[in-house]
This record gives sequence, C-alpha cells and structure tokens, in this order.
Amino acid sequence: MERDTARHRARALALTGVIVLLAAGAAPAGARLAPGPTVDIQSSAGLAPDGRSMAVQVLASCPERWAVVQALVAVSQPQASGQASFPLTCIGSPRMFTVVVPSTGGAFQLGGAQATASVLIKRGKTERAQDSEVLLVQPTVFVDLADSAQLESGGEAVAIAVTVACPVGANGQQSYVNVSQGQTTGNGSYVPVCDGSRHTFTVRVQASQSVYQAGGAQALTFANVEHGGISVSGIDEQQVQIVS
Repeated sequence: MERDTARHRARALALTGVIVLLAAGAAPAGARLAPGPTVDIQSSAGLAPDGRSMAVQVLASCPERWAVVQALVAVSQPQASGQASFPLTCIGSPRMFTVVVPSTGGAFQLGGAQATASVLIKRGKTERAQDSEVLLVQPTVFVDLADSAQLESGGEAVAIAVTVACPVGANGQQSYVNVSQGQTTGNGSYVPVCDGSRHTFTVRVQASQSVYQAGGAQALTFANVEHGGISVSGIDEQQVQIVS
C-alpha cells in the first residue's frame, strides 16, 4: 500500500514537471513583460527673453502598441505657472523632447522652478509614469544678424546691425561679431542689454588685414550673458552682403 502511494506521488510530481516545462516552452526565448511608461525631467530649463515661456527637456518612453492618453509638463513659480503637452508616441525606446511651456499668469523668472512631467498610456488598461524636479532656470539669448553690412573708411571696416534680447536678471557680457571675406577678417564688440526687450546694436567691425569690398561675406556673432556664475551664449551665423 505504501509502495502504491509512493508511485502515485511520483507520477503526480512528474506530471507537474511536464506541465511546468510545457508552460515554459510556450513563451518565446528571452520573452519578458513589456515595461511601463517612463518619464524623466532634465534639471535645467531655458527662459525666453520676455519671460512668457520656458523650454524644459524631458526624456520619455512607452512600450510599443500602447496609445498615449496624455503626455504633459507643468511648471510653477510663485508668480507664474503653465503647462504644455509633448508629442510622445509609443515606439519602445526613449526620446528627448524640448517642451515649451507658456505662462498662464505672470512672467517666469530666472532661478528655480518646480516642474512635474506625467505620461498616461492605455492598452486595455492604463499605466502612468510621473517625475518631479526643481529646475535651474537659465537665460535663453535671442540674437539675429542683419543680412547686409555697410562699407566704411574705404573698406577698412564694415558696420553691421545685431539684434539681441535676453531675460531680466541676466547680465550682458562682452560679445563679438566676426566678418570674414576671403583673406580679410575682422572683429567688433558690443554688450547685450538684458531687460526682456530686443535691442539693435550697430557694430563696427575693423578689418585686421587687407580691406573689405562690396560683395558676399560670412558673419558670425556670439551674444554672451551671465546669470548665477553661469555663462550662456546666443549664436547666429549667416551669409551677408557688404554694400558701399
């Protein structure tokens, strides 16, 4: 009787083992459960010169074949707040998004800001990911070179207009314009005014060798500002026409 009971137990264990092996064989090799959504806010943001928006970078992902219900970034400061969505699609790998968040109250300011990013996805059921971060809000510098420059002093220099804007609270630093034409090159300087408005500077660029002539040239400018010991530059480069 004991031997019969032992045989029944052995058969039951063997059958259980077969079922486990069959179940394991039914799953593809290396198969794993699909991960949920992820979202990660980067720690710094760029403030628009007029303070009406800031650009926040977010790294986000969601598994393939899921539908995005919502992908959102919200930013707040004591005097201003806002939110904006970003175009996440579920491709199974993370992507970086630059999300421009407009203010719905007062103007955003340099310094710190509280940010929250959330992703909600659906495929039969819903899953959510969320991240919060205290952002370091740094200035964004707008700079735009004119498309023409004026010959001066018989070609020893050219004058070119540069339009710059930077947020209130940033400090303008020595900035430069370079104009090159063949073997002729030269530099001029200006200091941005950071009050949220656009200012146009007429910069005299002195040739360091030879002389400029009417015709095409290449112009490059770095508009430099500083905030909290961190330097930020706006850059513009383009072909310009030198006119007499």
